[in-house]
Order: sequence, then structure tokens, then C-alpha cells
Amino acid sequence: MLALHLQADNYLDEYLDAQRLRGRRKSTIEAYTLFLKRFLTAVNKPVPCIQTKDIRMFLMREKDQGNIPATIANKITILRSFFFWLYRERLIDSNPAEFVEAPRIPEPPPKFLSQDELEAIRDAAAGYLLREVIVEVLYSSGVRVSELVALDWRDINFALKQAAVRDGKGGNARIVPISTRAVRLLHRLKDTRKDAQPCIFRSLYNKRMAKATVQWHIRELGVRAGLTFQLTPHQLRHSLATHLLTAGMPLDQIQVILGHQSIKTTQRYAKTQLQNVEHYYRRVFP
Repeated sequence: MLALHLQADNYLDEYLDAQRLRGRRKSTIEAYTLFLKRFLTAVNKPVPCIQTKDIRMFLMREKDQGNIPATIANKITILRSFFFWLYRERLIDSNPAEFVEAPRIPEPPPKFLSQDELEAIRDAAAGYLLREVIVEVLYSSGVRVSELVALDWRDINFALKQAAVRDGKGGNARIVPISTRAVRLLHRLKDTRKDAQPCIFRSLYNKRMAKATVQWHIRELGVRAGLTFQLTPHQLRHSLATHLLTAGMPLDQIQVILGHQSIKTTQRYAKTQLQNVEHYYRRVFP
């Protein structure tokens, strides 16, 4: 018999506990909690009574409030996960999210920096050691901003010019190369530190730097460099992938550096390199 006596909060708590056991990140759990609580409040029905039309009506209201297709798709992913788990655990008779279709999202090509733009950013960071380190580590390693702020000094192998990403996306660990320039800047930064904090990137409050702080630094550098678009840390990651591909590195090796679980994700960068097709083709057929 279904556990119909459970209140919405009980269903949600059981689901979130299951996600924690799966090893979901704390930030992911927090995002799921906020969204699902808002969804359940808006629908205002016992969870076993929620129907597909309730979910679609909720999503339509979200769309009318200005949510873009990518945001709607992300919310559908969370709802599918929630109701699939309830159905699998036999807490509900049917899965109302099973046939809710996600909107089509045209995927823009990754935005990457030209070498001139990269040098302008480096010039803008010159003299501000922390910003220099942030730029060089992000660019030369291709780490995500969440992986950057999680780096500790013990993760850097100065001799081998490598960094250990211990808690990458999806819980995957990997070793990434870093440039000689990044190593030298990290040495300089370490020499300025008198504290015993293990983290490389430290806030003014002597704690691990927040992702938002790194994003702010990068955004400011983009403004100072005179870029006509808003610079983000992820664009440095895109730039590394594109520059490595242009230099001839195979996609599967770029996949390892970036920590992509699927080669399909890495193949996005190949689409940005169509201008190189003619060049390489003519090397075979001049």
C-alpha cells in the first residue's frame, strides 16, 4: 500500500536523503531543496495526487515569469528525478513527470578568447598577484570555477606542473597540467602567505574564496581589458580547449583535461574550428 499518509515535506526529505547518499554536492542539494519546496507549495496538492497537467501548468507559469528554455529544462530535470525516485520507491502509483518534455535549446558555440584578448586580460591583471594567479590557473588547467576555489596547496605538484582536482563535477577526480607561468605565480603567491590555511584562494575573511568572488574578479578584468562582452571564468576554460584543439591535440585528450564524462561534450569545441578545416585539408590536397 502506498504511503499516502506522508506529508509533502516527508516525501521531499526522503528524496533529499537519498540524493545525499548518492554523493550529490551540498550546493546541488540546496538548489533541489529550494526549488522543490517552491514547486510543492505552488501546486498545493498531496504529492500522490500531483498529475502531469499540474507540472505543465507550473512550468507554464515559470515560463510566463521570464524563465528561459535552459532554465525550464533544468527544472524539468529536477522534477523528473524527484518523481522517478518516488515511483521507484513505490511511494506514488505513477510518475507524472515521465511525459513532460523539455524545451529544445539551441546550443550556442562555446565563447572563447583570441590570443590578443587573452593577452589584454593578462595585461589588465598585471601587478595584482591574486588576479594573475586566478587567470593563469583557470586558463592553463581548464578547471571549472568550483574546482578552482576547492584547490589546496597540497593539490599542486610544483615539480611536475600539475594540479589534482579532487572533487570535480560528478564527483570525478583528475590530474590536470598547469603552465610554467601558473607555477611561478603560485610560488609567488605562496611566499606572500603567512597563514596556515590549506586553501590557495582565500577570502578577506581568512576563509576559502567563494565562486562569486572569482567571477567578480574575472568580470572586472574583462572590463579593464576593454572586452565588448562580459568575461566569465568558463570562457577561459573554453579558450584552453579551443587553443589546444587548434594546436592539434586529439579530442579524447582534451576530454581528460576538462573532465568531461562524455566525448560528445568535448566535441562542441570542434564546431568552433571550422575555419581550420580548409587549412588541414589543403595540407593533404594542395
